[in-house]
Amino acid sequence: MKTHRGFMPRLRQPNEPSKDRASTTTRLLTSSRAWIVVRGLIPACAIIAALSSCATMGPTVAAEPGVGFSLPMGGIAAINGNGTRIKFDHVRYDGRCPADEACGALDDRHDSGFYSGRASVLVIISKNGSPSETRILDIAPPRNETTWDGLRIRLEDLTPEPRSSNGYTPGHYLAQLVVDRM
Repeated sequence: MKTHRGFMPRLRQPNEPSKDRASTTTRLLTSSRAWIVVRGLIPACAIIAALSSCATMGPTVAAEPGVGFSLPMGGIAAINGNGTRIKFDHVRYDGRCPADEACGALDDRHDSGFYSGRASVLVIISKNGSPSETRILDIAPPRNETTWDGLRIRLEDLTPEPRSSNGYTPGHYLAQLVVDRM
C-alpha cells in the first residue's frame, strides 16, 4: 500500500494487522480514565443541583404557633409541632398607596392608579405526605386569613410600603404572618 504525504492520512486496510498494540491499550486506558472522571462527576453534579435548588427555595424559618414571624419572599416557615410548611411564593398584587403620595379612602380609585390599602400574597401550604395547596391572602380583613389542617394562617402586614420615588422592590418583600391552632 502506498503512503501519501499531505492532508490525507494513511488508512489501514481491514486485512492489514495492527502493528502497534500500545495504541489499543492507550485507547482502553483513556476510556477507563474517562469513566473514572464521569463516575466522579455524577456525585458532584448531584451536590451542585441540590445546593442550587436550596438557593432558589429561600430561607427556612422555624415558627411557633401563636407567635408572629416575618417571612421573606421565597422563604418557608416550618410550623413547630405540626409538620406544616408555608412558603411565601410571591406578591400577587400591591396597589397600596405609596408612602410618599397622598391617596384617598380604602378601595377608592384615584388618578395615581393605586387602591389605598390593598395588597395580596400567594402562599403555598404543605404537610409531609400531603399535596400542597395554594392560598391568596390580602392584608385587609376578612380575606387576610385562611384555615388549613387545624391551623389558622393570618397575614398581618406586608413590608416595605411602596414608594413612588424609589419604585417597588419585589425581592425585598416581607410577609408578617401569624399561625394559630384552632
